[in-house]
Amino acid sequence: MTNTNSPQFNKYKFAELTDKLSPYIDDLSDHQKQIGIETLQDCCWTRSLQDLSCLWQQQYYQPEIPLTSLSILHYNIRHFYSNQVNLVEIVNTISPTIISLNELGTVVPTKTIQQLLFSYNVYVKEGTNSHGGVVLAIDKKLKCQPVSIDEPNIVAVRVIIGDQLFIVASIYSPPTESLPLKTMTTLLNESRNLILAGDFNAKHMDWKCPQVNTKGRLLSTWLNKNNLNVLNSGTKTSLRSDTTIDLIISGEIPETSESQCLPYAGSDHLPILTKFFKLNISMNKHFVPRTYWKLYSSILSILHDQLQAEQEILKMKSNNSFPWFLMLEQFLTALKRRLTIWKEVKRKRPSISPSIRMLLQHKHYLQNRYRHSRNEEDRLRLRSWNTLVKHEFQALRQRSWEEFISNVASPNPASFWCTAKKLIKKKSTDFCALTDGNKTHRSTTDIINCLNQHFTERHELPSLNMNNLLEKEADELWKLYSEAEEDDIQLKFNQSDLQFTEQDIRNTIRSLKNKNSSGLDQVSNKMIKLLPVQYHSVLAKAYNNLFRTAFWGKEWKTARTICLNKSDNPAPTTNQLRPISMLPTFSKIYEKLFLLRFQNWSSRMNILPVQQSGARAHQATTSRVNYLLEQLTQSLRYNSFSPVIYIDFLQAFDNLWHQGLLLKLNRLNCPPVYLAWIVNYFVNRTLKIEYNNSQSTPINVRRGAPQGSCLGPIIYIISHHDLPLVFENPSHVHAYVDDIAIVYIPSLHLKYKFQVLEIEERINKDMLKLLHYTNTWHQPLNPKKSEYVVYHNSVQGPKLEILYNGVKIVQKKDFKYLGFYIDAKLSFRTMIDAQFVKLRKSYGILKFIHREFPSFTKLKIKFFNTYIWPHMYMMATIYCILSKTSRERLASFYRRCLRLIHYLFLCPTEDLHHHFQLPSLEKRYKKCLLNRMKNIQLYEPSFIECALQHKHIYNVVHEHYRIKPHLKYMPTGRPSKKLTYFLSNESRTYFDHLLEFVLD
Repeated sequence: MTNTNSPQFNKYKFAELTDKLSPYIDDLSDHQKQIGIETLQDCCWTRSLQDLSCLWQQQYYQPEIPLTSLSILHYNIRHFYSNQVNLVEIVNTISPTIISLNELGTVVPTKTIQQLLFSYNVYVKEGTNSHGGVVLAIDKKLKCQPVSIDEPNIVAVRVIIGDQLFIVASIYSPPTESLPLKTMTTLLNESRNLILAGDFNAKHMDWKCPQVNTKGRLLSTWLNKNNLNVLNSGTKTSLRSDTTIDLIISGEIPETSESQCLPYAGSDHLPILTKFFKLNISMNKHFVPRTYWKLYSSILSILHDQLQAEQEILKMKSNNSFPWFLMLEQFLTALKRRLTIWKEVKRKRPSISPSIRMLLQHKHYLQNRYRHSRNEEDRLRLRSWNTLVKHEFQALRQRSWEEFISNVASPNPASFWCTAKKLIKKKSTDFCALTDGNKTHRSTTDIINCLNQHFTERHELPSLNMNNLLEKEADELWKLYSEAEEDDIQLKFNQSDLQFTEQDIRNTIRSLKNKNSSGLDQVSNKMIKLLPVQYHSVLAKAYNNLFRTAFWGKEWKTARTICLNKSDNPAPTTNQLRPISMLPTFSKIYEKLFLLRFQNWSSRMNILPVQQSGARAHQATTSRVNYLLEQLTQSLRYNSFSPVIYIDFLQAFDNLWHQGLLLKLNRLNCPPVYLAWIVNYFVNRTLKIEYNNSQSTPINVRRGAPQGSCLGPIIYIISHHDLPLVFENPSHVHAYVDDIAIVYIPSLHLKYKFQVLEIEERINKDMLKLLHYTNTWHQPLNPKKSEYVVYHNSVQGPKLEILYNGVKIVQKKDFKYLGFYIDAKLSFRTMIDAQFVKLRKSYGILKFIHREFPSFTKLKIKFFNTYIWPHMYMMATIYCILSKTSRERLASFYRRCLRLIHYLFLCPTEDLHHHFQLPSLEKRYKKCLLNRMKNIQLYEPSFIECALQHKHIYNVVHEHYRIKPHLKYMPTGRPSKKLTYFLSNESRTYFDHLLEFVLD
């Protein structure tokens, strides 16, 4: 009898789906065709899509990387440069987790060792004698942090293995020096999990040496006192005697480890390899996924009708489309897993070629022969052979680099961008610990708990005073909307514009960045962008259904948050971390759709102040910087100084007060349905911290805009749209989202001494107003990071006493505002130097590409436009006010790039631009600034108004004093010295320079 509960296979459905799939997979490989057919077979069993998704997620997942024992290689290399080939051969053969090197023979730059052992984190300490020096190299897959030791011949690192902290140290103790027992005890006190490797020059019978010396007695006593063991006891480590002077010391018992000497006789010490069987780490390989994306889109096209029918079924059960979205997320994730294969890839290690391996074997033969014979002829032969090995090894490294560069210079675009990005991108330092005051957290559990506590406090609701009328009003309004009935919201929805078409969905999906990262839903932007177009109408219906009740499911309000290290310290504080939140992709589309209507409303109501350039169309960082420079250059025409205050809000987005935002929007007559949607957007929002494949418990986000959301910046800007009105002169406030700069222009009618007093008084009054504003709207300022610069054209500018809430604001000589280093003299030398650091790095790679493919001009132009020109383009907006020397410095570098790209090294500058018709830097900048001028004319009227107003003031004052007095409240007769200087000064403002440069 047939079991009715077991799934049945529908062969008719399978035949139908197979016929539909055939046109899509004609150009695919047989392997992909087979996977596609097997996937359709899975879909033809009588099971729901939810059950099918669960089945795929259980059967298809990333394979686990097998574990292997931790291993440490200790090698007294004696002479690094002579025996580096030996070292590479050992590392390539046995792939040790940790490498300890002693007696480098000379001072070896850290960079040289890092290039040789590129798959390891390298730590070096110099020695006290000519042969000293130690190196400790830790595999990059282990999280590690150096231990600060101010002592030569010893280097130590904290290493996290599993959830345990280990201290690993490499020590070299010269024969004439005492053992560093005090330092060794300090390391042991930090962690009982201690591993020491080194040449101690200590002999004792405890580790089966035939002789005993003073060092041996002292070391034996120390080991017995601290219950430590020599793991390679009885292993002969020296070729000159039968003693064991290179030791591996640990708290592990010898029975749980295995030590052996390796047959490499390049040095007079044999390398030692020790394996720890109880300490397991992942093997020297990883799995790389390959998803068949074309097959993914094809199968979704075929299953469109089934997914649409599922939407209708769920709609009959519930009037809410959110369960369908959850089902779709689960299905897309499962389908991606079903169509993904995992390829095992071995981690790249330093290696040598077979020919060098043969040369190395013969070198070892010559070394052994000379050690026994001590013949001069054998010594000379060994020396020449050693030189040959070093030369061949250098040639091998050069060939390896050229092979890598040939991948960069490949005509294949994917290969080009992938490899070029690896060279250019600066990788952030991974953190393996967190510093919390005087305490350091190192285990995964402790780090997650510390982060959990930090972000819980960071997103805690600000304490409200219900006796304060504003706070009481905000709280009551929040409760009113958060407790609103769905029927009431739906009634308002019928009168709103929150309804979207298929075209809106298409445009919104198209605007997503093509990224593979995902939130907790495991659905990436790429997976959504590959949805067939027939899904857009289905999505439009589903989203309109959500907007009808302003519904937000809890799954869409939980962010997956990872933390990146902003410092170079592997044990940063929580404030040195940058949280990156990844939200569910369908929720981001939901946000973007709402943002379409919300921005239309804010534009119609003219809510955004003209001083704000962030998150606005046709405006960018250059808009604010240009305006700022115009006001500064205007002031410096008749004043000797002009201060600018740069305000830094404390974790600006994370401290956004939700209730205050709602109150401001309500006062701006924001439509009620928008307010209901925003309240539901913020209510019960959470995040989960992810670290080292572990997640924290959900953290309630009771304040702040979600990181990674497209709505966050707009919401923040509108929440503080009235901030410029706090200051004495709102037109002198410059804002780009949360980056605020305020320009203060001294009075023209005061002497210098009184100008300083007057400007100081005005600034401090504004700081008091700003303090009141931040307290009222619970948006705290960070006075320790807020700074000011006094721009001046004298020898030295004045020093001002500016206080915010009792904290003195620091004066600086320059400040980085929106990526531009603006120094006190407006010379921009710091800015140019910073850009040249990036330019030289990219230029070095361009030279390698040229050397590999000198005639491949198109590729070199592509690289220049992608990685060099953006840094030069950033300086276009300030080029018109640069000195002649700075302009020539930029132009010289630009010409050097042109000569390299077009292979014209001996071409004079004049022929470069006239005969070969290559545009000069000035010509390219003019083209850029012409577009900039058009943008100013169309979208930045306040900038033009500021420039014309200054001209008008000059003309009026000039007419009053030089032609005929006509201003009622202006004194007549001889003007003051400042007015005389203002009228006779021929210096120009930024806008004057810009116009002259463009129109020249």
